[in-house]
Amino acid sequence: MSCEICGRSNCIRSFHSLESQEEFDDVDDGVKDRMKESIIYRLNRLKMISNPENDADYISLDEAIKIIEDY
Repeated sequence: MSCEICGRSNCIRSFHSLESQEEFDDVDDGVKDRMKESIIYRLNRLKMISNPENDADYISLDEAIKIIEDY
């Protein structure tokens, strides 16, 4: 498994300075938050398009997977 900060296979997160780890976490958290918001938005939009009259939250698993893969 490679280091999540630098990508090298002979490195681990703890080899990096605390400052580098914090900088990576700040960027990583922002990316994860934006990704999560985007996927939720797309799934909600899919639900509205496919079933606007029903309060049930059913969507096709294939469609949900496609949204995640397309991101």
